[in-house]
Amino acid sequence: MSEPAVFNRIRTTRILMVCFSLLLPAVLGVPQSSADDNGRMERLEREVQELKTIVSQLVEENRSLKASQEASQAQMQSISSVPAPSLPEKRGTVPTLNIRGFGNVQYDFSRVDRNDSTGSDTNNFALGDLDLFITSRVGDKISFLGETLFEFPGSGGSAVDVERVMLKYEWADWLNVSIGRGHTALSYWNQYYHHGKWLYTTTDRPATQRWEDEDGILPLHFVGIEAGGSVDVPGGTLSYISNLGNGRGTVTDDIQIVADKNDSKMGNIYFTYEPGAVEGLGVGGSFLHDTISADLATADRGSEIDEDIYGVHLTYALAPYEFIAETNIVDHYNHATNLSNVTTGGYVQLAYTVNKYKPYFRYDWLWLDDADPFFPGVQDEAGYTTGLRYELSAYNALKLEYRYANKDDENKNEFTVQSSFAF
Repeated sequence: MSEPAVFNRIRTTRILMVCFSLLLPAVLGVPQSSADDNGRMERLEREVQELKTIVSQLVEENRSLKASQEASQAQMQSISSVPAPSLPEKRGTVPTLNIRGFGNVQYDFSRVDRNDSTGSDTNNFALGDLDLFITSRVGDKISFLGETLFEFPGSGGSAVDVERVMLKYEWADWLNVSIGRGHTALSYWNQYYHHGKWLYTTTDRPATQRWEDEDGILPLHFVGIEAGGSVDVPGGTLSYISNLGNGRGTVTDDIQIVADKNDSKMGNIYFTYEPGAVEGLGVGGSFLHDTISADLATADRGSEIDEDIYGVHLTYALAPYEFIAETNIVDHYNHATNLSNVTTGGYVQLAYTVNKYKPYFRYDWLWLDDADPFFPGVQDEAGYTTGLRYELSAYNALKLEYRYANKDDENKNEFTVQSSFAF
């Protein structure tokens, strides 16, 4: 019972007692001779005794309630007297999470003519990947970068793929160190054009730069540590990036995130020299070494494969011009066959901007060693891409593109209209 209810009952009982106390003397002072009057007096006396009993119970309940309240107050005072645990002193500002994103929607038409004289036409609308790009400053010289991709495969449904998770320590211009999962520094394209297709002049990546799960030949992701920076050298600036991490798995799209199938680690170095005399010009190269584990379930894969990847790039990026030329050589020494299998590929891309319009052209080639057991199903390819990019707004581009690809067993003609955007 609550305290107000108890006091209300006590107050009501006291009023009744006063009334009966005033009436009882008057009643008792009147001589009574009949049996009814005597019975009435006895009833009044019993009622008075019952009221006294109720009052006694209420008083006891009130006393118990007050005692309970006093105990509770004492307990609260004892708790409040204990100092609350204090957080360690924080320096700097509270981290601010910044979320940006990329996406695209497109329409595709394709015509495939196979060497066996068969062919097919397809056309469809397609929802491209939804790319969330997350950054946060967590210290004066510490920052976080995350990139998560929501993919919509042709088989239906959706999938979530965490592409990059990097914690970066910025010591100086000449040395920045990052740890986590990132993009391997083995090509110019992979350093400057990540997953958001709005970043691309074209609608898609060159043949040699396709992702691992899209029949790509290069290990474009790594898990480990990265160091990079830039220094002034005679005549210009030299930038470099180096990676050390888990190597490839037993197949091309096996990115070893939490384990490594062998003790060997992948290591590489990438550099670009930008001469001060020619603004926008860059020339550089890269080298990567790894040891690929054996795959007993695949023919000619009974032993490890030594992998060396060489890269060279030449770029000129100064508005309104865009020029990128890049080639990669993949050299596999197979200990099971004692043979060296060499795959080469590259591309040349040209673009010129006129106001909001940007016409472009790219030539791709990919030549594989058919004896290399590490690239099953990947075909030789040569082709070109031409198109027009139009800036609908600062963060939305419309691309009209035609592509032709000549592969081992088919010729493919494709037309795409793509709306790519950043948000």
